Amino acid sequence: MHISQYKYIPRHAEETIKTLSQGFPIVAVTGPRQSGKSTLAARIFQDRPYVSLEDPDEDEFAATDPRGFLGQFPDGAVLDEIQRRPELLSYLQTIVDRDGRMNLFLLTGSQQFGLMAELSQTLAGRVGIVELLPFSLDELARADKIRILWKKCCLPDFTLLYMTVRFRPGYGIPIIYEPILSVMSGKC
Repeated sequence: MHISQYKYIPRHAEETIKTLSQGFPIVAVTGPRQSGKSTLAARIFQDRPYVSLEDPDEDEFAATDPRGFLGQFPDGAVLDEIQRRPELLSYLQTIVDRDGRMNLFLLTGSQQFGLMAELSQTLAGRVGIVELLPFSLDELARADKIRILWKKCCLPDFTLLYMTVRFRPGYGIPIIYEPILSVMSGKC
């Protein structure tokens, strides 16, 4: 998977994932659809093979020959959309227990109760889990993308100006939501 440097917006979760990968053989990034899990995973593990289980051929290979599928990646990989093949988790457990190295696999998957339970049970002590949500307003502000967000939400520029003045990096969403609610309720 190729990630363009130009379009990438840095995520707060990057450092957390890098830190966890030094202490766990597997890191799982979960979260809702379209939150940036695949992009983030491919960016962090640029030096590793990237496999999406949404690809019908890869999914079929993983389903019919899990050992052969995972055997392609002796030095680890990004396995995207792991919720499609939760049976791979038992095979991953065996691989990482035998290998002993940290920072082998980065898994992504949507936040389904079944996947979370399987990760917690099958890979207990072997996986660090990070929940990735869609972009925070702080991430968008740091990437100078707030104006685009405002245009897509059909909010007038005076709202953006008011938001920019009120925004204080590091305080996060609560201070940003207040002016939005004020505009919507007519108090601005």
